[in-house]
Amino acid sequence: MIRIQHATAPAAGGGEIPARDRIDPAYTWDLEALYADVAAWEADFARIDELVRPLEAMRGGIDSPAAVARLFAAQIELERLLNKLHSYAQLREDEDTGNSESQARSARIRAKVTEVSGRLAWITPELLEHSEEDLRQWSAAEALRADRYEMVKLLRRKPHVLSAREETLLSRARDVFAAPHKAFSYLTDADLRFPRITDAEGRERELSQGRYISFLMDADRRVRRDAFGAMYDTYSSYKNTLAATLSHHVKMQNYLATTRNFPTALAASLHEDNVPVALYETLIAATHEALPHFYRYVELRRRQLGLTDLDMFDVYVPIVPDYEMKVSFEQARDWVIEACAPLGDEYVRTLRSAFADRWIDAYENRGKRSGAYSAGCYDSLPYVLLNYEGTLDHAFTLAHELGHSMHTWLANHSQPPRFASYPIFIAEIPSTLNEVLLLKYLLRTNDDPRFRAYLLNHFCDTFKGTVYRQTMFAEFEKLAHEMDASGQPLTAEALSEAYYALNARYFGPAIQADERIRWEWSRIPHFYYNFYVYKYATSFCASQIFIQRVLAGQAQVAQYLDLLRGGGSDDPLALIQRAGVDLTDRGTLVGAFQIFGETVAQLDAALQELPQ
Repeated sequence: MIRIQHATAPAAGGGEIPARDRIDPAYTWDLEALYADVAAWEADFARIDELVRPLEAMRGGIDSPAAVARLFAAQIELERLLNKLHSYAQLREDEDTGNSESQARSARIRAKVTEVSGRLAWITPELLEHSEEDLRQWSAAEALRADRYEMVKLLRRKPHVLSAREETLLSRARDVFAAPHKAFSYLTDADLRFPRITDAEGRERELSQGRYISFLMDADRRVRRDAFGAMYDTYSSYKNTLAATLSHHVKMQNYLATTRNFPTALAASLHEDNVPVALYETLIAATHEALPHFYRYVELRRRQLGLTDLDMFDVYVPIVPDYEMKVSFEQARDWVIEACAPLGDEYVRTLRSAFADRWIDAYENRGKRSGAYSAGCYDSLPYVLLNYEGTLDHAFTLAHELGHSMHTWLANHSQPPRFASYPIFIAEIPSTLNEVLLLKYLLRTNDDPRFRAYLLNHFCDTFKGTVYRQTMFAEFEKLAHEMDASGQPLTAEALSEAYYALNARYFGPAIQADERIRWEWSRIPHFYYNFYVYKYATSFCASQIFIQRVLAGQAQVAQYLDLLRGGGSDDPLALIQRAGVDLTDRGTLVGAFQIFGETVAQLDAALQELPQ
């Protein structure tokens, strides 16, 4: 039976966001498992040059399969050290972005990575100076048997790699290229301050990135409207600065694409994963065709809330009448563990260790990076950052991020260091599959009609956020790059006009949007991740099929877990296809949208059957 509890963070609180040192350590991640203290980090930092010099000594001598094998081994040893140092520095910075010591440490390792990249930028051009015939013969040599896929990727890059001098120049500018995202991050996570909001009980609470969606889920429309207005009034007051950061990021991506002989920045971004541009475009086209399903859901939401016109601050509040849920972190933990039982005993045992061994940084503190993520490296725990607020949505976020971390754990324990790291294209499959497992578990273990309607509403909202919304973001990102490539300045007004038009198209006639939604682009960090968001949508569509396979039997479970264990050992589309799903088939997308449409119909019926 489901236990509904009111969640309170184990930190002193009220309306204030607590300082880091007021959070119970049991709810913070154990970074001492990565480095016991800063002195240990410094000792490893001092070793970097020791591992760079042997690689530099190989210059001019990479002329045989054995030499390439030695090069690859030395590269991996260096990359493992750099990744470990960077992971620790970034995680420390993210737990309090206003901490100057953490900022300085993170800046040092970024600068060192840039320096090392510049010193070693000759490697790929020197390798690719050899003929394609030689490289293919070397790929078949026994000395490179374990690195064959790396050679495949190297050959694929040949038309897009520049001379050693040009690669060195680009590599040394790495920190410069990162500046737009870094400026955006410091402004929005560390420097921005939001007003206080009076909640439905009359208490003043500070608005923050982490609390924003919780305010939008409030049953009191005045609270939702106030939070929405406060958020976008704050962001719009920095509109020119934020337009400048995004504009310069887009310009940088277009410049790099042209420099490397790609037709567009989109093609350049998809190249590493060997994903065709047609797949990106098909996703957008299929989503446009499926907008009537979404319009029916938006209209259902308007009707259920009893509103003449729906606004953008009304799209998160649960629509099950007189039903409110708070979920403690401990309850969310138990749900996720029990929900993942179909994935097998090993998976569940490891999932339990995520809590016992403190992989997770659970609660918001002042200066903590907003949002949620899973991060780490080959030599660390697969850490999870949350800003847990005790909502059902945050319980699903826990399931989502642990899907990523379990993927990392399985890949790290199955693949050598070079092939353990998996592409983002695959990453969003296990995260979204875990969410669906949790949904099905909760539907299966509770017969309260209001709760079941609430869960159907949650699935529809998740599909909205993961497929429709992320595809809208993907279309905006594509449009912004095309605008810049055509010579159109990416001013705050130009970006806002384009965004508002897309928002109107995707949400349809039932939404009479507050004009301030035009500034939403200015607060989306994923626009700085370079054509990242479409992968949420394709992965969620794939996970709708994988969940059916996982629940069908052990053979399909084994195939699915083999996908996770595969890490980055092959092209992502090939790994997914071997596990039983073809993402190049438009039918995969169409099937997912049909599931959404059917769920909207189920939700409509469930709401009509509720006692009044």
